[in-house]
Amino acid sequence: MPLLAACGDNASDQPLIPYAPVNLSINITNQQYAPLRFDNGAVTLPVQGPAGLGGVKGVIVVRQSASTFLAFERNCPYQPYDACATVSIDRNSRLFMRDSCCTSQFDLRGQVTGGPAPRPLKQYSTSLQGSLLSITN
Repeated sequence: MPLLAACGDNASDQPLIPYAPVNLSINITNQQYAPLRFDNGAVTLPVQGPAGLGGVKGVIVVRQSASTFLAFERNCPYQPYDACATVSIDRNSRLFMRDSCCTSQFDLRGQVTGGPAPRPLKQYSTSLQGSLLSITN
């Protein structure tokens, strides 16, 4: 029987983002979440706060449409155990997310658009009931 060998790729060489509980609930009509009133609007939620528990380094919530929201872990998938591996919304354009440490960039759907990140941002489940958005893993 022939032996098959495979070369490792960048994604498999990188450790996965560690598990941390995500159980957030926000009222999207509150003033602090005003960007979520518009398509492609985004807000950052802390690891722990009044909304609940927010993963390893917090969560970024992006509005796709009036009824569809995406939620991503802020821990960058490139070298996730580095202290500075944190993704933020680009301050100038607000049209993409990036990690200032490794320079990886992600679109507002969490997909890699540049830099060394081997995989998309870790995504969490969202559920909208009226004006209450729940984010869980």
